[in-house]
Amino acid sequence: MTTLTKQLIFISLALTLAGCDKVTVSTVTALLEPAEKIQAASSEGSDFQVNGCNLTYKGQSLIFNTSIDEWVKILGPYDRVTHLANDVYFWDEIGLGLFSSTGEHRADELQFEFNETIAFSEDDIRVTYGEEMKKIKREANESRSKTPFTQTLWVNGAAIKGNWDMSKVNNQLYAFNPKNPHYFGEAYMPTIFGSRFACDKEAPPYFNEGEIGIRVDVNPQNKNEIKVLTLGVTLFSEEYLKNRKTTPSFSSSYFENVAKRVVAQ
Repeated sequence: MTTLTKQLIFISLALTLAGCDKVTVSTVTALLEPAEKIQAASSEGSDFQVNGCNLTYKGQSLIFNTSIDEWVKILGPYDRVTHLANDVYFWDEIGLGLFSSTGEHRADELQFEFNETIAFSEDDIRVTYGEEMKKIKREANESRSKTPFTQTLWVNGAAIKGNWDMSKVNNQLYAFNPKNPHYFGEAYMPTIFGSRFACDKEAPPYFNEGEIGIRVDVNPQNKNEIKVLTLGVTLFSEEYLKNRKTTPSFSSSYFENVAKRVVAQ
């Protein structure tokens, strides 16, 4: 356990004993500065980038909740589309799958398929009992990209590749923007990690408050290997903003949680 981790745990305990169960975001930020200088990743050479909540490809914005046709103008024609639980438009040579609600032809979520693009091998399908189950497995294969995504996805100062190192990614996020940090953490399963980044209502392309959610699914047999990364944007309605608390607060246990996520062990 690092010295900074110990300090944060001590502070959280002290705040609890003092009856200060809630603190502001600025207080948390002030306590997170790493002992050693950590550099943010360079965005140079990354075709796909996320700046705030703006996803771009070679400098052009890929805007969620717009027509698939708008994405085709930037990415070029998609290779195929599947119609299963959702409509999924694939750019197989890049390793992308763009999800849309059935029949809507709208960009809802984008999936980067880093590793293991085929769910079931032909040998597995051949020995599967029953034609219906074989059909299900073939459809599962069709619902994935034919080739993996081999590039680097740059996200607000962090370089995300096929290998998953959450501590490194979180440190790069902090180094890029220490005043307003966002971190990845384990979600509802030990193989799923997630984070959210706020949209600036004064900035293109949305000019609206909201957030981009990023989900990372790793290989259960090798948690250092990313299988897929999925992202999508949610824009907040006026009613939601009216009811939202202006200053989020955190319980004192949040300190220990952040320390484990952010500080390199």
